[in-house]
Amino acid sequence: MVDYDELGARQQWVPYLMYFHPRNLSFKSVSTDENGFRKTTGAKTNSSTSLFIGSSSVFGIGATSDSATITSRLNELTEHNWLNFGGRAFNSTQEAMLVHLSNTTKVNGPIISMSGVNNLMRALMPGAFSLMYGAFFQQSFFEKQMATAAVGNRALLRMLIDGVLKKFGIGKGVAPLSNSEKTTKADSYSAMLKVFERDCEYLQMFAKHHSTTATFVLQPFIPWLRKTLVQQEIQLFALLDQEAESSALLLDEIAKFKVRYSQDLRKICEKLGMRYLDLNEVPELQKPEWLFVDRVHLTDAGYDTVATYLVRELAL
Repeated sequence: MVDYDELGARQQWVPYLMYFHPRNLSFKSVSTDENGFRKTTGAKTNSSTSLFIGSSSVFGIGATSDSATITSRLNELTEHNWLNFGGRAFNSTQEAMLVHLSNTTKVNGPIISMSGVNNLMRALMPGAFSLMYGAFFQQSFFEKQMATAAVGNRALLRMLIDGVLKKFGIGKGVAPLSNSEKTTKADSYSAMLKVFERDCEYLQMFAKHHSTTATFVLQPFIPWLRKTLVQQEIQLFALLDQEAESSALLLDEIAKFKVRYSQDLRKICEKLGMRYLDLNEVPELQKPEWLFVDRVHLTDAGYDTVATYLVRELAL
């Protein structure tokens, strides 16, 4: 996890996606290519190309090596060449954009998107939720930086004055870039589902264009699993809770959405003709084994369990 912390500290700001992993990084546990994608092992020549899309669990946070990620395990377990299209702290829009920006022209194998937690978590967090752009992690940092960027003398003067007034507690300060009004959590949840549907529709169209199939998989998340925790998981979660005491409230709120959220995502996927799986219902992930390094990322054994289940359930 020290390697993954260091990787996160070196993230790079990139066009369109906002941020991405550092390029050409090589640690004992994780390495990236010239574009910042995580490297996979077990690639085969003259095989169909498949995409595994998602956020940090797809990237493989917690895996002890590149060979222990779900993508690499799928390379070993199937006849396809799987590419790791995971982005740390990405929402569904960033995940879809990563596919688009990669300009991968040869995709003739199955496409799997494993995600969901980030969309819901960000929708429940404080902050504006744009109907067009959704909401993303580090949004407030981005808006503050853009609000203080010099865009001409008159705009710069206005921002300097606003800054002085704000410092002394008068005036309105600089408005967020999104110009989005503060929304209720119910409004944000509803808007988030619309954004999710748009992003899944893009992936479905992408799959049809390449004459293949797309599946959405709701990632496993400890608050949604009926799992008996083992001692390693109990100790790790306790340490994490000490570092972020306020996280308990958010976790409790997310846990309440489990049934509703899964049902809503399933309805959207069915509407689009996209297959849907919920890994939180998989018995293998509820066993009293050390499968999680934190509440959303898995151990090598956890990632192997997911890969094995996907191969069996999707007949890969």
